[in-house]
Amino acid sequence: MARFRTLLHSSASALFLIAGVSQAVVLPGRWQGPGTGLIRAYLAPESVVMWALLLALWAMVALDLVGQWIEPSEGAGVTTPIIPSLILAAILPWAAGGQPVLLFLGLAGATGAALIAARRAVGRHRPAIGFLAGWLTALTSAALAVTVATLTPLGMAASAALAILPAAAVGAAAQAWIGPAIGYSAALIWAFCAMAVSTMGSDPLTAISATLGIAAMTVVLVRAAS
Repeated sequence: MARFRTLLHSSASALFLIAGVSQAVVLPGRWQGPGTGLIRAYLAPESVVMWALLLALWAMVALDLVGQWIEPSEGAGVTTPIIPSLILAAILPWAAGGQPVLLFLGLAGATGAALIAARRAVGRHRPAIGFLAGWLTALTSAALAVTVATLTPLGMAASAALAILPAAAVGAAAQAWIGPAIGYSAALIWAFCAMAVSTMGSDPLTAISATLGIAAMTVVLVRAAS
């Protein structure tokens, strides 16, 4: 049974990695329109800092895959929720087809599953799980921002700011719930840093919101590491 779970996890991880590389090449043409640049910033980045985050995520997921083949974790506690999370994260940018509401709802589910897995992974030497959950939280906040901008009269800048601040609050609460593991906070801080750097000149409101998110998550990270 453990090998079967490992096979399912490996398949989901491979799908996530292949889809991620494909999205980075093809996605800019599929997600067009006002505000969708925020989603493209995570999935098909132009910023060096955001590219570094994406490459780090792919590397950690790949190393976790290899580690599970070498020494599978006991029990299904981590593997069961992380499999649907990886699958949803892989297919949603394609399946949503430029529909931010669908993308947001699906990513919210993927993030919830990843958070459950991250809490169960504490102490099992699997930092990729928390890191993936942090990246998904940031991506979900981007999808929320585009959703708000699509459904309300708010502009993209205000929507982005309104999405980042709740994401920081959710991130702080999630880190406290996960426990003493820093991968989640590290990924979220990295994402906020990339967002602040990318928008500093063009969108000061988003940059300020991202900076406030960095400050909040840094406090939580210090507490988790101590």
